[in-house]
Parts: sequence; structure tokens; C-alpha cells
Amino acid sequence: MTSRATRGLAAMIFAVCLALLFLGEGSVAAARSAQGLAGTPSAQMCSFRARTGAPCLGCGGTEAFGHAARGRFVRALVANPLGAWSGATAWALLVASGLTLAGGGTRILRLAFLSAAATLPAAFVVNAFAWWASLPPGSMPGR
Repeated sequence: MTSRATRGLAAMIFAVCLALLFLGEGSVAAARSAQGLAGTPSAQMCSFRARTGAPCLGCGGTEAFGHAARGRFVRALVANPLGAWSGATAWALLVASGLTLAGGGTRILRLAFLSAAATLPAAFVVNAFAWWASLPPGSMPGR
């Protein structure tokens, strides 16, 4: 039997993940709107890219999350590995919290959280390597 507090937590996780995944590709527009960016491409450029001409570690992250939210994981990985990891983790937490709410106990939800925590460092490393590999020669200042 799952406690009331655990079911409440699972319900909150389920609702947040569902909302994020439902927004999916709309999260790009929502993020830009929250940042106060206009619709012109130059206004949507991050400060790192504006200075160096190269993408930053986060460039493509929101797009990647949007692809992952729609199940397009290969496209998500190409856009940004960390954004793809975020989308896959949101799906895993959605399923795990849904199973907890359906009476499946907390084991699967705890496993989903532990898996997310265990794979997060690897997601950062893969993202950093993909970013580094994508840089054009001579794109970094001072080199």
C-alpha cells in the first residue's frame, strides 16, 4: 500500500512531466517568450554564439526536448544529447509515476529517479563531447 504523501508526490511528478511532454515542441516558443526574445533569428542567438560564432553547450537543448517529447529520440540526440536525456527522463518519470498511482508501489518510481541520477553525469559528458566535436576549427577565441 502506497502512503498518501507518496501518491501525492507521484501525482505531482505525473502532472509536471505530462505538462512538459504535452508542450513538447511548443516549449521552444514558451522558452523564447519567457526570455523576452523576438521572432528574428538574431534575437534568438545566445550570447556565446553571438561572440564566438560557435554554439554553446545548451544550444539545441529545447529543440531536443521537443523532439524527445514526440518520441523522435534520434533527432533529439542530434540536436542536443542533454536535451534528449531530459526528454527521455521525463518520459521515464511519467510512466513510473503513473504506475505508482495505479497501485504499482514505489519501487519503479524510485528506480526511475535512481536511473536519472546515475545517468545524468554521462549525459553531461556526452553533451560536452558532442559540443566539442561540432566546433569548427578556429572558432574559439584566443586560439
